[in-house]
Amino acid sequence: MATSVQDMVRPADCVDLYYYDGATSMKQCFATTQNTKYQQAFQTLGAGQVVFTIPPQNGIQDVVLNMGITVPAVANCSLVSGWCYDIIDQVSFRYGGSSQFFVTGDQLLQQALRKQPNRSAANDLYNIGGLAVTSSAGGAQSVEGSVVLALPHSLPSGVGKAHPLPTDCLTQQCQITVILKSAASLFWGAGVASAPTSLAFGNFIVQQVMLNNQGDALARRVNMADNAYAFPCEFLQQKQTIALQNSATSQSVVLTGFRSGEVKSIQIWLTNTADTPANQATNDPFFWYLPKAVEMLYAGDKYAVFSNSGGTGGGSVAQLFNLINGNKISAFDNVSTGNAANGYGTGAVAAGTGYLAKWVELPFAQTFVDEDAHYMLVHGKPITNGIVNLNLTTPTASANWVLNVSYVYNATLLFSQGTVDYVF
Repeated sequence: MATSVQDMVRPADCVDLYYYDGATSMKQCFATTQNTKYQQAFQTLGAGQVVFTIPPQNGIQDVVLNMGITVPAVANCSLVSGWCYDIIDQVSFRYGGSSQFFVTGDQLLQQALRKQPNRSAANDLYNIGGLAVTSSAGGAQSVEGSVVLALPHSLPSGVGKAHPLPTDCLTQQCQITVILKSAASLFWGAGVASAPTSLAFGNFIVQQVMLNNQGDALARRVNMADNAYAFPCEFLQQKQTIALQNSATSQSVVLTGFRSGEVKSIQIWLTNTADTPANQATNDPFFWYLPKAVEMLYAGDKYAVFSNSGGTGGGSVAQLFNLINGNKISAFDNVSTGNAANGYGTGAVAAGTGYLAKWVELPFAQTFVDEDAHYMLVHGKPITNGIVNLNLTTPTASANWVLNVSYVYNATLLFSQGTVDYVF
């Protein structure tokens, strides 16, 4: 085989791209099967708490909520888009004996959307989470939708699917608690007094991966009293919500509450309280907006700078960087269910009008494609007892703008002695 100059100067292993061999093919060590037979109905269908427990037996991957609701047979009592995510007030999760952590429904949606391999998949995920339905006096309508709980152990996409969480290494159950809002809060229009206060049905569904031979379980092959299993994951800290000032110029926001650990990125999006007024004349909880410009600073040093020197193009810069550093722009296609009074100050967004809902990823860690990020450790920014400053300009001068912030951390779930906890 002839040797080129490139062969000589590039340090790399030779890989056969003509025939498959040991370097270009892999095989599964321990045979498994997959199922979705483990299902549990919600204990309550109204506002309140529902709990799902998973016994320590097999690997668990994605946890899905499947819900149904009845749109009443009256005019002007319509169902909001993305209602399956909107009804989730908060989700808490505990693996075995680990600490308990919390996330909100819109955080789960944003995390699941950003983990999709392309925008088409992100749109599909949102649409499966509940399409908007216009009510009619002609008859009641029964509709359903499903959401995936984007928990630290799982990757809600088939691209680079995360390995299952090995509950066979635990002696305690895993617990997921979902706090539901009243179903009536999902409806908008003059006829909301007729809206149902509870779901028609609700179920937890878990995708399990089971070893064909239980003797292959790690706890049966290795003394887990003296050893530990490290499960790589990505941790999402509970969302912070910050009311912004009524200003047409840049304003400074201080982000605090960081836990000790490596911050990979900060996810932000703007919402406007005019989209979800108290009288429910309109209800668009997932109309997310970009700031005109944003800068992220830590200890006085600038990291993410998405602006164009004082113009109005900072949002497009952010979207472009998010695209070229990932696999899609940080956005999904939404449809207005009312008359949102925002939209970058360009006037009302009429009912039924499409709109690109957007968020911004402000990275600390070096870029690495999302589908590998859960097991490839790319270091973030260690922030201990520190603060991060955001300088941002809202789309319009209004007191209705709200900043939503999620911190994303590198993390590892460490299994040992029948229990597990996070290492940050």
